[in-house]
Amino acid sequence: MSAVSLPPARKLALIGDGRMGTRLSELAPSHGFETVLQLGEANNARGAGITAENFAGAEVAIDFTHPASAVTHIRRTLELGVPIVVGTTGWLTESNKAEIEALVLQFDGRLLYGSNFSLGVQLFMKLAREAGRLLGNAPGFDAALHEVHHTGKADAPSGTAITLAQQYLSGAGRSTAAHSYGIPERGLADTAKLRVSAQRLGGVFGEHSLRINSEWDDIELTHRARNRDGFAAGALRAAAWLADQQQPGFFLIEDVVEEILGGSQQKNG
Repeated sequence: MSAVSLPPARKLALIGDGRMGTRLSELAPSHGFETVLQLGEANNARGAGITAENFAGAEVAIDFTHPASAVTHIRRTLELGVPIVVGTTGWLTESNKAEIEALVLQFDGRLLYGSNFSLGVQLFMKLAREAGRLLGNAPGFDAALHEVHHTGKADAPSGTAITLAQQYLSGAGRSTAAHSYGIPERGLADTAKLRVSAQRLGGVFGEHSLRINSEWDDIELTHRARNRDGFAAGALRAAAWLADQQQPGFFLIEDVVEEILGGSQQKNG
């Protein structure tokens, strides 16, 4: 009986050596990747480690670093012709989105961004959008969103919370800018907006709750991450999907999650 021939491992470059970067490196072999490079603060100050020499042979990169560094990393990676998955949050804004889209176009590149690469969270976002469609404009119903993360998280509210708010409001057919952060120090809450609040506590991996309330009902949709493996596994699946793409583009995880899941099911089926 002949041995089953496995496809060669894809060559992966990791930008970031923190908690997520470490877990990505540990899980990479089980997802068909060989980590050929891992950059951290010590060898990548201001993106200095993103060079043609260091990235030689890399088929795809994954970035989990800091919001202040993400755009530099994206630019340099695209210049090298390496597709990049970005899991860093807090960097993409309305003011720099056009710049990023122009970079992708300029270098004929591939970029996939996600505020959360847990595939369970991505499906949870679709529930939030449907909740907005059903209840976002229903008389007497009001909504708020709350998130909790570990004390080492750099941005607040989380990118996931912002995207969840946008999904809920989009489902309701309302402006996705119609959300506010926290509660006012004094006075009444603005019920015309979806309030988004954040809490930092110990080592919580991530909790997001969408609560919809009326005089008669209290509806709560909650996702709690059990560990970091869901985020890492989702990012690795996304990297495999991006490496296979023939067309350039700036992709968002919420737009392609069903393709990623479908591709995984076909390969595992």
